[in-house]
Amino acid sequence: MALSLSTETQELIEARMRKGGYTSPDDLVRVALEVLDQVEPDELDEETLDAIDRAEDQLERGEGRDWDEVEAELRAKYLGK
Repeated sequence: MALSLSTETQELIEARMRKGGYTSPDDLVRVALEVLDQVEPDELDEETLDAIDRAEDQLERGEGRDWDEVEAELRAKYLGK
């Protein structure tokens, strides 16, 4: 199967691969699909769905945070790194 990806998607894949843990784009996509299979939107409770809606609203207003910053904060808080 041949896939055509946008430049943005290609850059996201390349960035994630540079962070480590994936040997190929195929490996990364396979893991991503496995994770998606584990999270079914129908299984989310009302509180979680509401939180997602609030987060989407915040992003639309430009209130989002850079993932690298959030990741570093979470690692420091929960992993002591």
